[in-house]
Amino acid sequence: MANPMTARAFGVEGDLVRLRDEIAMSALNSMVISGGWGYVDADGKRHNYRSMAEYSSASYRFADEMLKARERR
Repeated sequence: MANPMTARAFGVEGDLVRLRDEIAMSALNSMVISGGWGYVDADGKRHNYRSMAEYSSASYRFADEMLKARERR
């Protein structure tokens, strides 16, 4: 895995993209294995993800939040 602090220090864009992909793939793997990931709708009812497109989208949203948290540090 790329060192995120080095990537930022030298402005290496590819390393951040790679890091995002690694985070997303780890999250995707966990979501698929657990089978219980989903979302809560406006009425408060919980729904599980059913397609790989939903899992993939959620995993990249998770990765984006992780990178935002890293930037806030």
